[in-house]
Amino acid sequence: MKVKRFAWSSLIRSLAWLSLIAAFVIGQIGTRPDYEALLASHFPEATLTPYSGEGDGPRVFEFSNRQQGEPEVVILGQGDGYGGPMTVAITASRTATGARTHDVLLLADTETPPYIERLKKKHFFRQLANRSVTDDFLLDTDIDSYSGATITARGVSQAMRASLHLGAMTHLGLPATWTPDPWALGWDELGMLLLVAASIVVSMGSKHRFSRLLKTLLPLVSLLFVGFYTNASIGIGSISSIVLGYIPSVKQHPLWWILMGAILVGIVLLGRNVYCHKLCPFSTVQSLLTKVTGLSMKAPTVLIKHARSLILGLIWGSLMLILLSRHPSLGSYEPFSMMFALEGVGMQWYILPLSLFGAAFIPDFWCRYFCPVGLTINESVKLRRKAVNRAKAWHHSRRIEVQCDSGIPSPTHKGGSHGKTSA
Repeated sequence: MKVKRFAWSSLIRSLAWLSLIAAFVIGQIGTRPDYEALLASHFPEATLTPYSGEGDGPRVFEFSNRQQGEPEVVILGQGDGYGGPMTVAITASRTATGARTHDVLLLADTETPPYIERLKKKHFFRQLANRSVTDDFLLDTDIDSYSGATITARGVSQAMRASLHLGAMTHLGLPATWTPDPWALGWDELGMLLLVAASIVVSMGSKHRFSRLLKTLLPLVSLLFVGFYTNASIGIGSISSIVLGYIPSVKQHPLWWILMGAILVGIVLLGRNVYCHKLCPFSTVQSLLTKVTGLSMKAPTVLIKHARSLILGLIWGSLMLILLSRHPSLGSYEPFSMMFALEGVGMQWYILPLSLFGAAFIPDFWCRYFCPVGLTINESVKLRRKAVNRAKAWHHSRRIEVQCDSGIPSPTHKGGSHGKTSA
């Protein structure tokens, strides 16, 4: 009699899911930002009291012990960055010509640190000081943006617009003289749409000459545009931000929606992975390295055998950090910011050289054995195909049942009413 082996894989899978659910709940309960404590740390000598006439306006705190020339209030505003919500603190005062800002502080954010550092090095926040609260605060209109951190800069400007303009109307009774929220659509978004369309054409596997040309050019264009120009690579942080409910505005962040929408369309409608090897710039980097060295070595058997388990383990560890902290960039280990923005944090300093070294010898080294996005998309495609096949099988069985009930011979039978099955 055979003794059944204990299903360790099922137990590990169940514990992994339970731990992720627990991390999500703990993160939602325990990591809500305490804005009053954050303000106290930035203004240690000030006495801040909630503004009594706040009403439906933004959150405002008054400086009770302010000196002459110091700001009267601090206003909190929230916008959407690439990693999630960002909260700014804006100090302001009333003047003879209307309320004006003093300073702008980034109070809390979920962005990848290099993007914030890039804005600070470029003195982005200085241009937001000593401005009228009724200014437009629009990127490339009355605020300068910086390449490589445009989405983060847009999140800051969005937070300022939302809070200052609402405060101007509710607290000061000022008319809305500023430009309404525009759609952030430009050449970048058009370029991304064209790349997505090209990736869909290539994914369909057409034998047309034009499709073959696209297949050759698309990875190189994606490397330059998605990687170095827009720095909009999709990572585990982008996917986990959806789980946390960090869904950026379509109006302000269309690039995010174009890329994520393309992945979703590929999975649901086409049953294909339209991102990896087409839009992912790091995949192109690996391919170029392999072509330069001319090597195509086989990975160690142990790595090949346990590759899926290794990636799942990395995803689990990454998601645990992200869900507990509610900070998508904390669990992101992909080397994309190091590669394309020349700035990284933590493990990325070690992961990038190791992944590049591996790709010089083993084709698609990162994609096959470490990438969380590739595995997530491919597993989603497999689930979609299974669901479609089951739906087709169910529909086929139902059709046969209906035919049998109505006396119509099954298509698997021959000879009419004789009921003889074919050999």
